[in-house]
Amino acid sequence: MLALSLPKDGFSVTELARGIAEPAALCGLGAGAAFALSAVLFKVANVALAGDDPILRALATLVATNILQTLMLGPWLWRFDPAQFRLSFSAWRSAAWVGFLSAAGSSCWFSAFALAPVALVRALGQVEMVFTLAFSRLYLKEAVRRTDVLGLALVVAGVVLILAGR
Repeated sequence: MLALSLPKDGFSVTELARGIAEPAALCGLGAGAAFALSAVLFKVANVALAGDDPILRALATLVATNILQTLMLGPWLWRFDPAQFRLSFSAWRSAAWVGFLSAAGSSCWFSAFALAPVALVRALGQVEMVFTLAFSRLYLKEAVRRTDVLGLALVVAGVVLILAGR
């Protein structure tokens, strides 16, 4: 991911090292670590629930997660950005579709976590970068840089190595 965000003027080990020390990169690495930890904890929560159907347990875990996110982020948004909090209710018709699609995607992720090792699910999920780059090139008409191709090649190589090691 970091290779995809390198400056346009080229790729070098020095640029990569400098890029890792940037505050935005450190925030991204921290967020990625928290995201990885949460995926593992979602799996643990799923396994801890009673019941024979892993998909139903996954969906119950997702519902609990969404409720907790709402209870934590709702008051934070109300306190620190009340205008956006109000807008989130006034735009409910269009937001409902985004929420529905997000919930559908999350249900797929949680179901996958229930059925397979978390590391494998997250690794295979990185294939979304291929679709993101294709969408940005074909639909948004953005230029594809050499570092974009390098980053994408690293992602695909990682997925292939993981699949080969299974």
